[in-house]
Amino acid sequence: MPSLKKNLVWNSILTISGYLFPLLTFPYITRVLGAENFGIANFAMSIVDYAILFSTLGLATIGYRYIPQCNDDKQRREDVFNHLVTLHILMTGIILVIYTLCVFLIPQLSSNKPLYFFGTTKIIFNVILVEWLFQGMQDFRYITLRTILIRTVYVISIFLFVRKSEDYDIYFYLTIAQVIVNAIINWRHTRKFVTFRFQIRGCKQYLFPVFSMGINRILFSFYLTFNVIFLGMVCGNLAVGYFSTATRLYTIFLSFLNAYNGVFVPYLNSLYGRNELDQFKRMIHFSFSIVGFVSIPLVTVCVILAPEIIRITAGKGYEAAIMPFRIVIFQVFFIGLAQILENQILLSLKKFKEVLICTSICTLFSILILLIFTARYGEVAAACAVAIPHVLEAALLYHYAKKNITFTFPYKEYLSHLIVCVPIILLCLFLKMWSSHYLISLIVGCSISVVYYFVVEYHVVKQEMVTTQINSILQHAKNLFHQKK
Repeated sequence: MPSLKKNLVWNSILTISGYLFPLLTFPYITRVLGAENFGIANFAMSIVDYAILFSTLGLATIGYRYIPQCNDDKQRREDVFNHLVTLHILMTGIILVIYTLCVFLIPQLSSNKPLYFFGTTKIIFNVILVEWLFQGMQDFRYITLRTILIRTVYVISIFLFVRKSEDYDIYFYLTIAQVIVNAIINWRHTRKFVTFRFQIRGCKQYLFPVFSMGINRILFSFYLTFNVIFLGMVCGNLAVGYFSTATRLYTIFLSFLNAYNGVFVPYLNSLYGRNELDQFKRMIHFSFSIVGFVSIPLVTVCVILAPEIIRITAGKGYEAAIMPFRIVIFQVFFIGLAQILENQILLSLKKFKEVLICTSICTLFSILILLIFTARYGEVAAACAVAIPHVLEAALLYHYAKKNITFTFPYKEYLSHLIVCVPIILLCLFLKMWSSHYLISLIVGCSISVVYYFVVEYHVVKQEMVTTQINSILQHAKNLFHQKK
């Protein structure tokens, strides 16, 4: 089985490619297709993706948690795989009937029937995509190499075949084709781990986990999109522009936490499946240490240098995005905690009901903030409606996690990180006063802060997780140097 460190490297490469490849095609596509045709293709894609959301529900979430708990028991693994794929086939059949009726009956969809009918291929092939199997088997090298290869072919195809504004259908077909090719390759690769048989008997045990996690995903999707829709309806497109600018950078930071979490979840489920609870708790503690070590200085620097960050990412005229950015950036810390408590602890223990309760409460709380404060405070209220419920979510998840398993929360570590960050605040404020140029303040402030933080954490604080990891990196570099000599 691949090591945790190698999986983390592969998943980080996959995450970076997820941002790099769209940067290559997005400017080209928007210019060639134009706003209207680009909107037609993306609207159709969003409808197809919503159909997939309802046909999949929480199946992938359950799959990549149950599979690692099977460990080396191939028969048990095949039972999980067969039941989940069978359930996926049945749910997809139901959704396809509803989807087809919508295409015929809703005028906005029926005007572009060829797109939506081709979109059914994505819904169908999503059944055999089974990415969750390879995540559960911790085969991140295969996932990354396959994805990068197909994304490369996709980018080349976009530049070759999408040449004029009328080619929005070709753009749509090529985007769908990515999923089809991925699915075919994946299904062939499943033979390495399982043999599929349509197996209805026994599916009942998976219904509650799949539907509860599905509702959780739907609520979370609503949570992410409703604030933008409501903000646009109440305050207009300008407020949406400020809010979207404020959230753009934080989502990139968050994606790296997601990459880390995506590697740890199957590993922890594997430990729990083998009943290695002591090692399970040690890895949970390590996860808490990582989140604190990375997110606390990151949030500190971003809050102080928010005007400079917004200026370099969005340019002039986006000053109203500074306060929303300062609010949402705290989510990097609280979502990091919530992911450990939810994905690594509660879902490993199969506490699906507790997770659903937390998501439901926080979604309602977010909607309440929007309804009461958006008209008066605009994009700031929308930022609060995203950030504040995550604080509540982390508290609720902590409560449920503590009820189900004993673990140590590293309060002292977090306090030490906060104390170490105090000089960073003073340094950044001094640089802002010393230099009137935003770029100098940002580059110098970030560079000195990173060097200072690592030096103090390693030589002064000597926190165990930090010293162990840095010593490991230094030893590896030393070995490479001697090999070259």
